[in-house]
Amino acid sequence: MKKLLVVLLLIVAGVGAFLYFPRGGTATSASNAEGARAGAAFGPALDGEVYATGDLVRANVDGRAVLTFFDGSSMSVDPGSQVKVVALNRVSADGIQVTIEQSLGRSWSSVQKLKTPDSRYEVRTPSTVAVVRGTGFLTFVQQLASGGTQTTYQVDEGTLQVTATAGGTVSVPAGNQVTIAEGAAAPASATPIAPAPRLEINGSPGLAFLVVAPTGQSCGTAGGKAEIFGCVVSGDKVIVRDPAAGRWGVFLTSPGAIRTSAFTFDALVGTASVARQIMEGPLVAGQMVRSGITLKAGSPLTLSAFEPATVVTSVCAATAPGRVFASGAVDGRADAVKTFARDNKATPVSLVFTEDELNQVVNKNAPSATQGVTLSEAKIRIDGGGIHGTAKAATQFITVNASADVVGGSVGDKFTLKVSHLAADPLPPGLIDAVKGIVDSTTADISGSVPFVVKQVAFRNGCFWVSGVTAT
Repeated sequence: MKKLLVVLLLIVAGVGAFLYFPRGGTATSASNAEGARAGAAFGPALDGEVYATGDLVRANVDGRAVLTFFDGSSMSVDPGSQVKVVALNRVSADGIQVTIEQSLGRSWSSVQKLKTPDSRYEVRTPSTVAVVRGTGFLTFVQQLASGGTQTTYQVDEGTLQVTATAGGTVSVPAGNQVTIAEGAAAPASATPIAPAPRLEINGSPGLAFLVVAPTGQSCGTAGGKAEIFGCVVSGDKVIVRDPAAGRWGVFLTSPGAIRTSAFTFDALVGTASVARQIMEGPLVAGQMVRSGITLKAGSPLTLSAFEPATVVTSVCAATAPGRVFASGAVDGRADAVKTFARDNKATPVSLVFTEDELNQVVNKNAPSATQGVTLSEAKIRIDGGGIHGTAKAATQFITVNASADVVGGSVGDKFTLKVSHLAADPLPPGLIDAVKGIVDSTTADISGSVPFVVKQVAFRNGCFWVSGVTAT
């Protein structure tokens, strides 16, 4: 991992995501997803990458993508689906205007309550235009054997106003759905969604939590995006419709001490609870806990007992899948994975790094000079938009403040980092070229630093993780 540490020393930026988002940017969180900028060819879409008006994002048959807008709203895109950002603008002080075109497949929109009268969030399909002001809903554009498409909207929270291209508007309240084919007018009213399996997850007052679906998407009250299809967050409660079977990761924390915290997982069909598990115990202020529970499909649904709770040092260590390597020397974790992989073939694993430990390492091991450029006072910050940092870059003639943003992901089952922004103040071209040359050459040669098949890279506040599967 030494090459990774060199990259993290060189990549630096404090204002990256916050500068991009107000300009109309959309950050992606992606696993095997692709993006195309303003008519260009599709290429890998990395976690934290910024897309703008006119860009396309699609999830291939093996992948998912999440678009996150600057007001906190998000759209999750299912495998085989494609969406286009038609318009994305900041209005007034806190307002947003979003128009998305969805030509095929499924998406889940979790829309924050719009804060200004001129704010707008709409989804266009070949047969409809849907407008909301704060809600959670599913959009499904399906190809018909007879030709053309039909669009189905299912609303779990709030109310959706759907206008058919052929005429007519129908209001779709929570718990209802509507289907409109190309060339068909809107029906007079929506119809109830048939009872379906769901999870109802509750935490004690003051307990913040995230749950991670078997698909790798997360949702919860601890500030995460509502990425999971059918997930609605309301107060201390999370509801997930049609949950995927498999292991659900659990992250718990609290800013204040809780003498007896209660965390409840309910599996329901309609309104009837068919399985329930409760995890109780004290929680120290600021403590972070990892656990998990397995949902088994069938009739009825069943829930395993909670996995033993483990205290962790970051949200990434709690939510990363598989066998997690999050402790020990930073530059020795890859070797620890290699040792583990010798006796554990085809096993899910994750490498976790926090910004605190990376800052300690890069400042301790900062190179005195590379290609005539000396870097010092490096500081790394990690959030949902990627890795950001700052450093002083000096030659024998001048010292400048350098900055950069980096996004990452899985490309060809390899770990990939990409510099999305690089600057210096003042801006002598020769120095910028020298620093960028160092970064580009190092990031291009980093794919072999992770000793497993990489499936996903995820950035969170204060940390990031690289997950995948050991060789067979």
